[in-house]
Amino acid sequence: MQQREQDVGVAQYVRLASVLRHQIAHGTLRPGDRLPTVAELASQHGVARITARQTYGLLARDGLVTSARGRGTFVAEGVASRGPAVDARLRAAINDPGSEDLRMELLAQRRREPLPEALRQGHAVYPAYDFVRKRHLHGGEVFCLVEIFVASEIRALFPRGAERRHKIAWLLNRHAGERMQDVRQTLSVAPADLTLAAELDCPFATPIAHMTRHVLDTDGRVVLAGRFWYRGDRFVMDTHIPFHVWQQSPGVVIPDYHRAP
Repeated sequence: MQQREQDVGVAQYVRLASVLRHQIAHGTLRPGDRLPTVAELASQHGVARITARQTYGLLARDGLVTSARGRGTFVAEGVASRGPAVDARLRAAINDPGSEDLRMELLAQRRREPLPEALRQGHAVYPAYDFVRKRHLHGGEVFCLVEIFVASEIRALFPRGAERRHKIAWLLNRHAGERMQDVRQTLSVAPADLTLAAELDCPFATPIAHMTRHVLDTDGRVVLAGRFWYRGDRFVMDTHIPFHVWQQSPGVVIPDYHRAP
C-alpha cells in the first residue's frame, strides 16, 4: 500500500481500514460480501499479515465486518445504512433549525470576548461575543460538534439556557430575525484527527464534513460565526436555491433558515 507524505505517522492498519471502510460506505463492497483472507489482503496491499489482521480487527470493532472460523471475513449485514444514506429523522435533525428530534450536550461557554481575528473575514463586528461549544445527538449518537460565537447583545435576547434546547440559528430567527440579512457558509471534507474522532465518537481518519458559517445583520456586522464538524456517515445538507438567484450566482447556497419554528 503506497504511503503518501500526509499519511506519515498514521498506522498502516488504520489507513488500510479506511480504504475498506470507504469501499463499504460507497457500495463497492456490499453486505454479505466475502473479503480476502488475511494473507490475500496483505499480498494485495503490500503489508505484513499482522497489519492485515489488525485491519480486520478494527473494522470488526466498528461493526463493519464479521468473521467465522473456517468461513472467512464478511461485510456485516445491515451495514449499508451507515453509508451515505441518512434516515429521515436524522436528516431533519441536521437541516431543520426547529427540529425537536435532537438532543444537545453543552460542553463549554464563555461570555463577552472579542471575535477571533480568524473568524472576522473582513466584516464589521460587535463589541463582544459569547462562545458556545456543544454536541448535537440523534438517537443517542453524536453527529455534530459545534463551536459558535454569537454577538453578546443578540444572545441577551434569548431565553436563559435556550442553547441547551434549540439551535442558535432557530433562536436568531425567533428572537432577532428582522435584524438578520445574510448567511454565508463554506463546506469542506477532511479526515478526522484524534481530537475530532474522540469528540464525534468515530474512527480516526474517517471523513468529516467541516462547515464554517457567518450570519450578518442588516449593517453587515457578524452576528454569528461558527464552526461545525459533522460525521461523514451521519451528514446530509439540504439547500433551497430560487432559480433566479442560482442563475445570477451558481455558487450560492441558501440554507432553509427561513422555515418557521
